[in-house]
Amino acid sequence: MATLSTIVTRIGLPLLATIALTTCSLDHGISPQVGVPSIRGTITFEGDPPDNTAWVVVVASRDFPPSDVVELALSQSARLDYAAGSADYEIKVPSLGSYAAIAVVWKALEEPVVWSDVLGLYGASLSGGGISFPDTVHVTEDAPVVEDVDLTADFGLVDRGAVITGQLTYEGSWPDNTELMGIAAYRTRPTNLLEFFRMAALNITLPTQIDSFDYKLAIPPDSYEYIVVLWLARGASIFDFREIGVYETVPGSGEPAHLTVARGDTARDVNIIVDLSKAR
Repeated sequence: MATLSTIVTRIGLPLLATIALTTCSLDHGISPQVGVPSIRGTITFEGDPPDNTAWVVVVASRDFPPSDVVELALSQSARLDYAAGSADYEIKVPSLGSYAAIAVVWKALEEPVVWSDVLGLYGASLSGGGISFPDTVHVTEDAPVVEDVDLTADFGLVDRGAVITGQLTYEGSWPDNTELMGIAAYRTRPTNLLEFFRMAALNITLPTQIDSFDYKLAIPPDSYEYIVVLWLARGASIFDFREIGVYETVPGSGEPAHLTVARGDTARDVNIIVDLSKAR
């Protein structure tokens, strides 16, 4: 699939579920037993970890975007020692099969897990010029332990100076051909395709097939005129995103609401009604 430019994401899962699930703190090492399905590799960290960093883990998902939060909780590594600049990891996956996304997930102190707070995706670029789909990892009977699944984790993706949070409420039925869901923030409302790809922040890993989702999006401190939810059909061009929900002055008014966020602040209750009938 084609690449998307000017993006900052954080896999809003939009993984995308705000859910308090604990992570096992036991260190099981990185030497899997023979025959135990496992994915192993090295994470290289970039940037400085935010002061409110609680922990970082690597997760494996059969789908991209992830649709099963329980699977993510069960398919994760031990907590990584990011202070050294790089860390080896191992994920003991539940079963053989294909895993569409291997992601580095960050958690904030005194906050529930937000599986979309992603620092990196195996095989995909999340910063510095574009994004592509992650590479799939195949765990097979002949090769139950997959080595060298290495990736880079960028702390800058969760430390942009300000945050907006809110709830997405989905109305209507989910299309069977849903490929991606995202949320984007624009300083001014885009009027052409070039401006559309100049978003200030973007998360294209929102979870699908759900009724609602509490999202969080890291953004540069600034004023924003357009916060929009995006949908992409399976097999469609990256240029065919559909706008199916907008942050409005009054829900249903059709009038985009503006907001200003200062450095260090969090804009809350940036809630959006998402009309799935527009996802066609």
